[in-house]
Amino acid sequence: MFSVLCSSLCYVLLGSPVLVFHILFVYLCVFSEMLDCSDVMASGILQDGVYSVFPTHDLNGFMVYCDMTTDGGGWTVIQRREDGSVNFFRGWEAYRDGFGTTRGEHWLGLTHTHTHTFGGFELRIDMADFDNATAFAHYGDFSVGRDSVNPEEDGYPLNVDQYSGTAGDSLLKHSGMRFTTKDRDQDQSENNCAAYYQGAWWYRNCHTSNLNGQYLRGGHASYADGVEWSSWTGFSVFHVNISRLCSKTR
Repeated sequence: MFSVLCSSLCYVLLGSPVLVFHILFVYLCVFSEMLDCSDVMASGILQDGVYSVFPTHDLNGFMVYCDMTTDGGGWTVIQRREDGSVNFFRGWEAYRDGFGTTRGEHWLGLTHTHTHTFGGFELRIDMADFDNATAFAHYGDFSVGRDSVNPEEDGYPLNVDQYSGTAGDSLLKHSGMRFTTKDRDQDQSENNCAAYYQGAWWYRNCHTSNLNGQYLRGGHASYADGVEWSSWTGFSVFHVNISRLCSKTR
């Protein structure tokens, strides 16, 4: 209703030079209402695709991929792995700011994920292996740096709880942990878990999941350094072919 009202006001005021400022303000009202993909869907847009969102704590907004079909739709994609075309073994700045292409393999960025999940959000992780078996994990409570005054200084700590799904829970062990990359060690291990397991994650000592690990294309001899979700695939032989992390408002 709010979007329709704004559009009507813009139409009525159009053509009056004196009211240009008011027209701009009304348009900003429409766009700022799209806090995440749930809001995009609520506006009547039901097609998967790339849209602009404007979270409360990021008024400049940014582009995200919205999944409007899975489990009721309205999901904002935070991470996608599907073909190994993008290198995920990167440093702190890349993971803070995001990388990849929104329609393909990408990482949204810790800063955007923080502002996007500042309120009450849920997380869904969808996975497929190289035999096309699928599984998912759902967490009813999810945020990144929710209680931080300076989230980057605090390491963008992860909060997840209330697991359900078919993949098993391989993320709760990481709840409360800071994010570690190969050039910023913030885990509880004597070694840098990101460097050792060729990824970047909320490692503890070290991991039960490693969804930003190497894309190893099936069976591999190395241990726990692929795209891993241990409660579903184990560590040594198999690894995840497709992974996708999505969040939406509870």
